[in-house]
Amino acid sequence: MDFIEEFLQKTKADGKINSSTLVIYRKDIEDFDGFIVGKELIDVQTIDVVRYIEELKKKYSDMSVYRKISSLKSFYKYLLKAKIIDETPIKGIELSNRVKRSTQALEKWELKKILDVCNESYEERRDSLVIRLLYETGLKIGDILNLDRENLEKYEYKMINLYSSTKIVTERVSEKLAEDLKKFSEESSVKMYTNNNKIFSGLTRESFRVKFINYGKRAELDRDISPNMIKKIIVEEKTRDEEGLSFLDRIREQYMRIGIGDD
Repeated sequence: MDFIEEFLQKTKADGKINSSTLVIYRKDIEDFDGFIVGKELIDVQTIDVVRYIEELKKKYSDMSVYRKISSLKSFYKYLLKAKIIDETPIKGIELSNRVKRSTQALEKWELKKILDVCNESYEERRDSLVIRLLYETGLKIGDILNLDRENLEKYEYKMINLYSSTKIVTERVSEKLAEDLKKFSEESSVKMYTNNNKIFSGLTRESFRVKFINYGKRAELDRDISPNMIKKIIVEEKTRDEEGLSFLDRIREQYMRIGIGDD
């Protein structure tokens, strides 16, 4: 039986992941399957996972190791729940404190998992749009929550313009996000708050933070997260060179070249 395929299809059918995250899960689990040569996935023991982690650390950063093991945890949690195995081999495995301390930025795969768990209800559509705006624009949550419908309509939802006594900020958004913002504004926001021009009325900085943390738990992320971690992704991406490598990537490249490692 193809347990990987069964897991992926069941998880996708439950609405927990979409096609993009499914690809990540598949790759991570198949990589582990390739590591345990001569052994079936359902026969794996904790020592096999420990050895795999040790091997991963020779090639990948702490956060990449964290992500790959997170995928395996989800896989074996499914097998346990489906009573295919009696005990998960991931049980009791804790990544080092050094891994947890290095999580100042939200990884893109983590952001993807958070967006995947947002459903089609009014509130969760709204929240997912705010998350995507934070990621695409790098704006502060307060600025995004104050966006008004008239200003967005003026630029066909493709551009955000902010004016104050001290600054003028202009940020473009992707075609897909502009389309979803317009649809949300026309179909949902107007119906919910007919007398309020703010597109994200009903949401405060504090309530969004609570919701974001809850989405992280629903996405089964094994660390504490907060909305301000999204901006860390933007900062790193904006420092990438023409080859698509960030300053940190270049440092790691040199470390690997001279044999220091990846951390």
